[in-house]
Amino acid sequence: MRKTFFYYLNPKHVSAAVEEYGYTYRIGNTIFIYLMAAVLSIAGGVIFRLDGVCVGVLAVCGMAMMPRVMINSYKNMYEQKRFSDVNLYIEQVLYSFKKTPRIITALQDVERILAEDSPMRRVVGEAVQYILHEYSEANSIEDGLRMIETKYRCQRLKDAHALMLKTEKIGGDYDSSVKILLSSRAICETETCKFQKECKNRQRMVNIAIVLVCGVCLFTPLMIAKCAPIVDITSSQVYKIGTVVMILISMRTYMKADSMASVNWLRNESALHEEAQKALYRKVVEYEAIRERNKSFLWAMIPAGFFVLSLFLHWRYLAIGCIPIFAIMLNQHKIGHKLAKKRCAEEISKAFPQWLMEISLLLQVSENVNAAIHKSLKGAPAILSEALQNMQGRIMEDPESNEPYMNFLREFSLMEIQSAMGMLYSISSGRGGDADMQIDEILSKNASLLSQSENAANDSRLAALYWQFLFPSIIGGGKLVADMTLVAIAFMTTNLYA
Repeated sequence: MRKTFFYYLNPKHVSAAVEEYGYTYRIGNTIFIYLMAAVLSIAGGVIFRLDGVCVGVLAVCGMAMMPRVMINSYKNMYEQKRFSDVNLYIEQVLYSFKKTPRIITALQDVERILAEDSPMRRVVGEAVQYILHEYSEANSIEDGLRMIETKYRCQRLKDAHALMLKTEKIGGDYDSSVKILLSSRAICETETCKFQKECKNRQRMVNIAIVLVCGVCLFTPLMIAKCAPIVDITSSQVYKIGTVVMILISMRTYMKADSMASVNWLRNESALHEEAQKALYRKVVEYEAIRERNKSFLWAMIPAGFFVLSLFLHWRYLAIGCIPIFAIMLNQHKIGHKLAKKRCAEEISKAFPQWLMEISLLLQVSENVNAAIHKSLKGAPAILSEALQNMQGRIMEDPESNEPYMNFLREFSLMEIQSAMGMLYSISSGRGGDADMQIDEILSKNASLLSQSENAANDSRLAALYWQFLFPSIIGGGKLVADMTLVAIAFMTTNLYA
């Protein structure tokens, strides 16, 4: 069933939504929330001097919104638990594997450490049983580990599994990789915890803004009515409708901010699906300025035509309005290309550390750079796949040249990527000295890139929360202007009849 605005007016739907996060919630609790919403709506109606219809609208909307806030609280606990379990799993499985490089032993050790009521312990246990009893050529260890990856979609978890699989199958020196993965886990945990605190602070700021805005919009007309009893705008339908709209928007803002502060803390994958990533990359690299400029020129003829028509009909304001539209349409190809390039660079910055980690793990098990790049193509992020294939083809044409490495994604001017590719070329050509030390440097740089990627994603989320903070102020300002306009009209009307 589609979850419309009134979907959660049914208490059964609320209980079912909570159960999806592994908790039990009684229908009676939901009914109590509905009663509280009705009581608060009546109280708000009395304070803001609203009529029964307005109170009824607030009550129905409040009853539909409050369960979502309650569901978000359970979702937040669920996501916090998942985040803690994954961090504990990665840390312990790597330490255990470092001591005894066998996957099944590492999984059994982690299973004993996890809490008995932890959902992750159950998933790890199922993976252990699968590997012990279902292992064959058709059912491999990869399938057992994939059971965990499917439940907990986290790139750092996949990286840990990839290292263990490659080490158990091929061997090689894996100590440096383990150290870097542990360091990456610690960095991610620290940054995420800081981000969670900042989200709570931003959410608190949003709540304070909502309270202050509602207080100011309540205080102003009531004080004016007290000082000048003949000027009472609270009986106006414009005042009542404006107040209801302001309260509903404030409720919606509160719910939106609460939802944005309860997110999947493990999510570090792109919001775009693979085909969309490839299309975005091709839109940037296959951009033809002349063709797109001609398209923009044709689009600009529409506002130009309206401009000429407006001048002919003496519609001065419409003619003035056509000028900025004409400028935008004439340059829309440049604007679109710049925005697409920026978005593509953001997606590349998220995906490149994942690919670099895969390359580093392949190099740790005695692969050469060319072979490692070739093997990485199969599981490479979609946004990088075409660029990697082109680079691989150029390497095959001229294995000794540094051009394929240094030209990789050069059009995006990402210095971190150019630096990492320079290190890969040094290892490939054997001109950089100690290869093991260079691999360690690549892994260290990768940890730094992962941290930057996490911070960039966090900053975008915090920016969205900041807009939620500004939104009540904008709405409150508009409501205050409307109220003061009503006051001015009431004053003028009173003086006119006096």
